Amino acid sequence: MRTKTDHRFIVDVDPDQVMEALLAVERIPEWSPSHKDVRVATHDAYGRPQRVYATVSPIGNSDRQVLEYDCTAERISWKVVESGAGGGGKGWFELEQSPEGTEVWYHSEVYLPIPVPGILMKRSLAKVNEEAVQNLIEFIEKYQFGENYEVS
Repeated sequence: MRTKTDHRFIVDVDPDQVMEALLAVERIPEWSPSHKDVRVATHDAYGRPQRVYATVSPIGNSDRQVLEYDCTAERISWKVVESGAGGGGKGWFELEQSPEGTEVWYHSEVYLPIPVPGILMKRSLAKVNEEAVQNLIEFIEKYQFGENYEVS
């Protein structure tokens, strides 16, 4: 079963600072309810994450995944290259300067190997993604000021 989600939002933060917050992938569990642990295994020549190990629970079942990241000045993309449970997915963040601040486009595709009724999966992932986006906005805004941030 596969599902996609897209969110666009604007934060009143400089694009470079937004990118810095998004590249702090080891801190993803602070804002994403699906991520339990994220560790960077390798970095590219610019110090950005390249190979990442993550433990995720998109709708309750835990999965250990290996992700490959690709980063440019305006885009961070990732794809699952290994999954202990057979899950998968990919996604990206794209940034664009706008008069109101930085526009962030978040796209995610999740593939689950277990049979889940489509409507149940879509509703569950939609709820998780809505929470993650709200938490991410707060994380980016607080990250701008160097504040420690944890979702309670």
